Amino acid sequence: MLRVRRATPDDVRDVLAIWLNAAEWLQARGIDQWNPERFTPEGAEAAVRESEVYLAESGGEVVGTYLLAWLDPYIWKELDNAESGYIHRLAVRRDLKGMGLGLRLLRHAERQIAGRGKRLIRLDCMADNKRLNRYYLDAGYAFVRRHVDDGWSANLYEKRAADLFAEGDRFDEEDCD
Repeated sequence: MLRVRRATPDDVRDVLAIWLNAAEWLQARGIDQWNPERFTPEGAEAAVRESEVYLAESGGEVVGTYLLAWLDPYIWKELDNAESGYIHRLAVRRDLKGMGLGLRLLRHAERQIAGRGKRLIRLDCMADNKRLNRYYLDAGYAFVRRHVDDGWSANLYEKRAADLFAEGDRFDEEDCD
């Protein structure tokens, strides 16, 4: 059984460990998505304290995490609005890849956003990460546009919350608390 709960200050080490694990895995494969140097104990502590960071646990072990945000003006610029919820830093322990945990966490985050009355579910990833871009397209997200900044670019994706039910995509409440 997968249990998802909001992270507390006691969870900072676990959150940071998942982020670093994913960042190092990406970097080792030449994928410019997350730089391990960006993830510090202080940054993880601030994220848990100031944002909505969630942990996924299975069998008493932490297996993944994600962050929900309710505004993202830096990336979404003029498209940012109060009708949207944003998923960031979705990561699963790399030794558990291929088990469908990432999609289960993505769906859980989508349900949280829709449950708060938001009309749009949004996320972004590095434009050059072909595999992750394909993952989000396959998960039902539509490409919105590319955000270009000082030497890097990200693709922006969104899904209408109403589509969660229109697609027949049901959420098994027993999967996640």
